[in-house]
Amino acid sequence: MFRSLIAVLVALAAQLGQAVPGIAAAATLLTQVFAGRAFAAPVSAPEVVEDWLLPRYDTLAAATTVQLAAWEAFCKAPSEAGITELRTRFGAVSDAWAAVEFITFGPVVLSLRADRFNLFPERRNAVARSLTELIADPTEERLAPDRFPRLSAAVQGVPALERLLYDDGAVPALASGNEAARRCAIGRAIAANLDEIARGIREGWGSRDAGLLGQLRAGKPDPVYFPDPNALLSQMVTDLAGAYQRVVDQRLLVVLGKSLDDAKPALADRRRSGRSKATILAVVASAGALTERLAAGLDAKAQGIVDKAGRDALAAVGRLPDDIGAAAAEPKGRKVIDAAVVALKAAQRTVADPLASGLGVPLGFNALDGD
Repeated sequence: MFRSLIAVLVALAAQLGQAVPGIAAAATLLTQVFAGRAFAAPVSAPEVVEDWLLPRYDTLAAATTVQLAAWEAFCKAPSEAGITELRTRFGAVSDAWAAVEFITFGPVVLSLRADRFNLFPERRNAVARSLTELIADPTEERLAPDRFPRLSAAVQGVPALERLLYDDGAVPALASGNEAARRCAIGRAIAANLDEIARGIREGWGSRDAGLLGQLRAGKPDPVYFPDPNALLSQMVTDLAGAYQRVVDQRLLVVLGKSLDDAKPALADRRRSGRSKATILAVVASAGALTERLAAGLDAKAQGIVDKAGRDALAAVGRLPDDIGAAAAEPKGRKVIDAAVVALKAAQRTVADPLASGLGVPLGFNALDGD
């Protein structure tokens, strides 16, 4: 309907220019403006959920299920070689989560799922303290499926699993040490918890004809998740801006510090597993795909601006060294990180204008505002 109206206006503007030569220039301008909008595809928030978000949740759920199976097999026959498989599965889960970590709407908000899956950034070394205490406690009941999700979020998710797999001495401690059985039981409990969370998020969305997605497609509100279904597009754009901000504030600037002497390599995310860059790449690539999907609702000029900023951000992130922490502690590395920060901030600005403004949606507060 909207695009049909635009087409009519294009035709009227052209006819106006021919009939009244004195206002031909104005008519030409109107024609260009309306024509640009005529070729912009309308954006449906439920369709973006269906074809951008849900495939990523499918990938996450599949990765956690495979990871759980790997832990169950390993715990039956522990070996140092088996830890290689666990690390591979960890990387897949870590990247799959990074692709959706900036989404703050829908079933992920239930029961602190995001924090329980990946408590980041952590405060006061919470993960190390909680994991050390849990390893030392032989109580089996705390690892039971009905009890484990009620423990501290610091020990339930990906950061705790990373420590089990990559801390100094982790391999012998997990394969054959005195604590091997306990560590394996904890790893299995974490893997089961991650799988439960991932599957719960995906199942909570339902399908295009049923569940939460079905409601959204029908324009029906949900009292818990979407009291106003019309606000979903605004939430998407807000979370998209937050994706770039998360990378800049939580994964780059905090590691850089204010100067070379103030660099904080130990704060680099996923530094133990060597996945600092991989995690950032996963976030930015996913954000870029969402940007392109939403930019389909803009005119060609605005679309080009937004898409280019997203590509530039991804390219700048691709030039980052694998070890973000080490790079922050030396001058050459800091320049590369600074360049990535500039590109990411530029991409974030285009989310406000022309993306949000072009779509006609307000840019709300994201989860990082006020930090």
